[in-house]
Amino acid sequence: MKTARCVAISAPLNPDTYIYKILPISTDLVSISSDDSLRILDPLTLEVYGSVHGLHDGVTCLSGFRDRLVLTAGRDGLVKCIDLRIRSTAFELSEAEKKPTILSTACQEHLVVTGTELKDSQATITVWDSRVSKKPLLQYVESHSDDITDLCFHPSRPSSLVSGSTDGLVNLFDTSVTDEDDALIQVFNHGSSISHSGFLSDHEIYALSHDEIFSIYGTTGYDQAEAPIPTCALGDLRPHLQCEYVVDLISSESTGPVLDIIPLHHGSDWTFELANTLHLPHSHGEEIVRSLCFSRDGNTIFTAGEDGLIKAWRSSEQSADTTKANDSGITDKKPKKHNHSDKDKRARFNPY
Repeated sequence: MKTARCVAISAPLNPDTYIYKILPISTDLVSISSDDSLRILDPLTLEVYGSVHGLHDGVTCLSGFRDRLVLTAGRDGLVKCIDLRIRSTAFELSEAEKKPTILSTACQEHLVVTGTELKDSQATITVWDSRVSKKPLLQYVESHSDDITDLCFHPSRPSSLVSGSTDGLVNLFDTSVTDEDDALIQVFNHGSSISHSGFLSDHEIYALSHDEIFSIYGTTGYDQAEAPIPTCALGDLRPHLQCEYVVDLISSESTGPVLDIIPLHHGSDWTFELANTLHLPHSHGEEIVRSLCFSRDGNTIFTAGEDGLIKAWRSSEQSADTTKANDSGITDKKPKKHNHSDKDKRARFNPY
C-alpha cells in the first residue's frame, strides 16, 4: 500500500464554483466548471494561463478532439470545438430545431457523438461529421429510454461505440450503419442507472452504476439470442473497496478523507489489487471529488473537486527528488466546507 504526496494546488475559484472535469490535452491540463468557464493550466504548477468564459448556458461535457482542440457541450444543446491555441470557437454543432440538454460526448477522428437527456419521451444519440457540420450524419433515438450519461469509442475500431444510460442499459453500436436496428450490435442490461461505461479491453465492456454496482461484459458480436451475462460481476464496490463512492475508472500507460486509486488487474479473472492501493491523503477534504486523470507520462495524478481546486499528486517515490522544491511554496490545507442552500444545490450540475 502506497501514499501519494500533493505536489501542487491550483488557485481557488469563486465560492460555490465546482470543477466538473479535468483532462490532459497535449502539454496542458484543461478544466470546465460550474461558472461556464474553460481553463487551461500548466500541469506542473497548476497555474491558469488561459481561459474561455461564457462557454454555454450550463456547460456539462469536456472531451479531447485533436491536438490542441477540445469539445464542450451544455444544457443549451450546443457542441463547441475550442481551439486552445487561440482560445476561441473553431466550429459549432447544433440541431436546427430541438436542442435538448447534452449530457455526454465522444469523438473519433472526424466523428463527434452526443448523448442527450430524455426530452419529449426521447433520448438521442447523434453522430456528426465535423467536416460537414450543418446537419447530423445519423441519429439513434429508440435504443435508450432515459438520459444518456456516457459515450465511448473503441480505441482501435473507429466505428464501435458504447453508450450508457440511466435506463440501466449499456449498448454497443456500429456507427458505420445508418439503420438503428442494424447498428445496435449488443445490449447489456446492467439493471441500474449507468454513471460510467466503456471498453476495458478489446472484447470487454465495463459498466458502473450510480449506486456503485460494477460489472464487466464480454462482447460476442451480433448474436443476441440470449441476454449477455457479466463475465465478472463485482456488485457494490463500496464495501469491497471500503469507500463512500467511486469517482471513475480510468486507464494509465504508465487519516481524514482520502481518495484511493486501486488497480484493476486481469489475470485468470478481473480482480482489484487492494495491496497496491495508492492513498491520496485528505484529497479534497469533505468535498466530493468530481474528476481525475493521469498526466501524459503517467507519473502525476490530477484531481478536481467541489472545493473548486485542482490538485497534482505523485507517489512518495516519484516525488522524493522534488521534495525541496515543493516544500517551499505548497500547503495542503483542508478546504472550507460550504453550507449550500437548496437553491445552490439545484443550480449545480449534478445530473444524477
